[in-house]
Amino acid sequence: MNYRELLKDKARAVQTAGIFMFSAALPFSVTFIQGGILLFMAAGLWRRWKESNIKTIPAELSGNPLAVPWAVYFAAGLLAALAGINPAKSIVALNSDLLTFVSFAALCLFLEPEQRGLAVKVYLTSICVAAILGAGQSVYGLINAQDIRAHATSHPVRLGEIMIIGLALALSRLSAPETLSPRVKKVLYATALIILSTIILSQTRGAYLGAAFVFASLLIIRKPPKRVILAFVTAALILGAAISSLNPEIHRKISSIYGGVNSAVNSGVQAPDQSVNTRLILWKTGFAMIKDRPVLGAGPSNVKRLFPAYCAKPYPEDTVWGSLHNIYIHQAAERGLVGLGALFLLFGGMFVTALRSFRARPSDLTLWALAVMPAWFVMNMTEISFQHVHTSYAVFFALAVSITVAKPKGY
Repeated sequence: MNYRELLKDKARAVQTAGIFMFSAALPFSVTFIQGGILLFMAAGLWRRWKESNIKTIPAELSGNPLAVPWAVYFAAGLLAALAGINPAKSIVALNSDLLTFVSFAALCLFLEPEQRGLAVKVYLTSICVAAILGAGQSVYGLINAQDIRAHATSHPVRLGEIMIIGLALALSRLSAPETLSPRVKKVLYATALIILSTIILSQTRGAYLGAAFVFASLLIIRKPPKRVILAFVTAALILGAAISSLNPEIHRKISSIYGGVNSAVNSGVQAPDQSVNTRLILWKTGFAMIKDRPVLGAGPSNVKRLFPAYCAKPYPEDTVWGSLHNIYIHQAAERGLVGLGALFLLFGGMFVTALRSFRARPSDLTLWALAVMPAWFVMNMTEISFQHVHTSYAVFFALAVSITVAKPKGY
């Protein structure tokens, strides 16, 4: 891959700088994520204008595999906004939905093979840096007899989710180890082990479930040799046991997953800790909101405004919550069952697109998008990751990469 070729043309150089900024910032900075993608998009339009083929963009956008599901999702959000309790605020909140799709569409339109290869390498390197930083924080706590969850520059839960997307990429890159040089193979093995350690040290139960779904997906797809995935499953168990022996809190978090699920299913079972209890209260509050406005909801970005009316004091953790910590309950409360149906349509479209890309061109990068989807859907059951830039843009980046790889012109 000749990166010098990317710098010969000014517009292409700017575009490459934009995708470099975007991919490097994904684990760290919302500002630089959005700045990078806007720079990439502007340069892409500039190049199209110079090449006199900018008029083809509307047709290409309509041909995007998520164009229809996203249009339905956006229309459902707009309808909920207009019928909600604060239309002006809700309509403004829809700007983030629009920007997310425009960013995804721009990646599908303008991402070229050389830029794609660079962006994926930069992203995985950035994930590794965040993992080392997060693991270092937690190890520092262990040395000083403090319980510090790995968090890097964000919240521990967010870091855990970010690491799951990186784990799927690292393992997908190892899907054909015989094609890798010994040096690259060692780097990828080390990267995956560092990411696994950081996931454990983040003490994030949603990420633990996410890791299990990544492993399960790769074993079901059977593209990577089973010996590779089973080796990492074994490594995860050994690392989990070893780290748990140093920090009993991690052992408690892992062992309480069953208790948390049981308390969510059986109302008579006590939650294993405050974190689970908080989520159960938030979900119950969300169901009460849905019951009062089942069809179109209260409108996007209105959970926090309604929260005091639906949650009895004292509020969980003495906080007026703006997130119900479950994307499906959260969106149903804000957008009604119509909006929830549109969200399912969009998520289904994402999975089908990843599956079609993988079938059209099985490779490490199309495998990445397919492997990460089930884990992401599951993690959204305890968080609203779909509405967080760090995770949603990374997942859409993986999906756009798989789409561009699967194009007839090749990898």
